[in-house]
Amino acid sequence: MHRTLSDLDLPLHTERLELRPGRSEDAARVWPWYRLPEIQEWTTTLNRSLEDHQQWWDAGASSTMVGLLDGEIVASGKVAVQDAWSQAEMVEQARNRQAEIGWVLHPAVHGQGLGTEFAAALLRIAFETLGVRRVEAACFAENLASRRVMEKIGMRLEGVFREESLHRSGRWLDGMSYAMLAHEHPAGHGAPHAD
Repeated sequence: MHRTLSDLDLPLHTERLELRPGRSEDAARVWPWYRLPEIQEWTTTLNRSLEDHQQWWDAGASSTMVGLLDGEIVASGKVAVQDAWSQAEMVEQARNRQAEIGWVLHPAVHGQGLGTEFAAALLRIAFETLGVRRVEAACFAENLASRRVMEKIGMRLEGVFREESLHRSGRWLDGMSYAMLAHEHPAGHGAPHAD
C-alpha cells in the first residue's frame, strides 16, 4: 500500500524544528522570504506575485512539508514519491518506489545547520514513513549550500551533467544529482519523532 504525507503521525520534531505537511494558507506565510532574490537564485519556479505563488504552492501541496522554528515557517520542502523506471512488464512493481526531496530555507536561518536538519528529516520521512527504496535530490552545481547539505546527510553524488540546465540568468549551468538507497540509510539516527 502506498503511504502519503497525510499518513504521518504528527507533529514531527527534530532537535530544533517542528515538521508538518504544508497547508494552503502557508503560501502567504512563506511568500515574504521565498520571493527574495537570494532564494530565487536557485529555485525552479519564479513566481512574480503572491497569486502565482499561491497557485504553484497549492498544485504541489500533496508533497510539501514545512519546518517551523518557534512557530514560524523557516523551511519549505518536498517529498515527491515517484515511480521508478522499469521495463514494461515490471511497471506495477516499480510504482511509488522512489522519491525526490528538495528544500528552501528562510535566509534569516542560513548557516545554522537547519537546512541539514530539515533535509535529513525529509530523507527519513521518505524511507521510514513512505517506504521508498531510493531517494534523489538535484541542484545546480553552483549551489554550494545545497550540495553541502546533500553530502552532510549522506547522499552520494551520482552525476555531474555538463551545462545541462538553462538558468534564468540565461547561462547554461552544470547540474548535479545525488541519491541514497534505503539500505544505505542509517535508520534511527536523528530521526524526526512524533509527540
